[in-house]
Amino acid sequence: MEKEIKVLHIITLFTVGGATENTLFTVAGLIKKGYKVDIITGSSKNDEGGMFKLAEELNVPVFTFRNLQRPISLVNDIKIIIDLYKHIKKNKYHIVHTHSAKAGVVGRIAAWLSKTPIIIHHNHGKPYHRFQSFWLRNSYKLIEKFASHFCDKIVSVTNTIVNEMSQDKIAPKEKFVVIRSGFDISMFKNYDFTKTSEIRKKYNVDEDDILIGKIARFSELKGHIFLLNAFEKVIKQKPNSKLILIGDGECKSTLMKFIDEKKLNDKIVFTGMIWPNEIPSIISILDVVVHTSLLEGLPRVFVQSLLMGKPVISFDLDGAAEVIEDGKNGYLVEPKNTEMLADRILDLIVNPSKAKSFGDYAKNNIREDFSIEAMVENNNKLYLELISKKLKSKN
Repeated sequence: MEKEIKVLHIITLFTVGGATENTLFTVAGLIKKGYKVDIITGSSKNDEGGMFKLAEELNVPVFTFRNLQRPISLVNDIKIIIDLYKHIKKNKYHIVHTHSAKAGVVGRIAAWLSKTPIIIHHNHGKPYHRFQSFWLRNSYKLIEKFASHFCDKIVSVTNTIVNEMSQDKIAPKEKFVVIRSGFDISMFKNYDFTKTSEIRKKYNVDEDDILIGKIARFSELKGHIFLLNAFEKVIKQKPNSKLILIGDGECKSTLMKFIDEKKLNDKIVFTGMIWPNEIPSIISILDVVVHTSLLEGLPRVFVQSLLMGKPVISFDLDGAAEVIEDGKNGYLVEPKNTEMLADRILDLIVNPSKAKSFGDYAKNNIREDFSIEAMVENNNKLYLELISKKLKSKN
């Protein structure tokens, strides 16, 4: 690179999850390509874990701004716009790249006010969804439409998000670009399954237990309650089934109360927070992976599970249909339909040969490249394209 390009990535929270991993691995890769990159994030949430240690290991500079918070607050939001404006102006970044809803709005405004040459926003999932009230959903749409005027490109992780947001007139379709969320594919594709018995013992599950798993933080939008309702029906037909819930979050106490009321305690395993490098081991012991979120982009756990030959069942929304082929490598279920969800889970755990055929098909038919290298290179191409158009034209 002829001239060092200074880039700032802004993300609301630095908690364990796909959006943070995507941001961190992208930044680490861009630094290796010669960019000078910083990350700004808000205060961490203890119940969701943090990625600061990994950032340190990857030599990625991360700055914490306490006024950058997820809840909407006029006072804090004005403060963080001013804070970001000052930081961007002082450091003279060529590119500001925002992630997540809150950071996406305040970050784009701050970058525009400081006259940053290139501004990019990254949608890891839509900031609004069909299950919100009409007023709330349309309020978020208006905010997103407003914020779209302050950036050059909007990156999305799925084609579905692009189609839906352009149909909702958030921004013209040509303003969007799809870049898949990457991860270390080799960890999953080449996983050594010889230690599954040891891992089962770690979580106190027997060899003949059928294991259904969900990997997601405990928040209302992740839809754990729908899986618990379906699981209650599943164990009536398959009493040796157990549900493994991987993650942590603000809704854990609510879920535990439900489990107590339904007397499901001996059928549920809480693993707590699992770090990214431990995900392959927990997937290895699962018979079926289930995802019941009401709002997603394209969860990387879908592709990770499919690479390991595990069938995936998900609510049919957002980007799920881009990797789950209904009846071939998993099932797509009508959102919130716990009867249908229970039926699809039972279909696979009662018929292990079908589950295996789904898994075999999954391993051999991953259609997209979800590698970290591809993700970094696609971001690099986007940067170079915008640099060529906007920076070189000024010289």
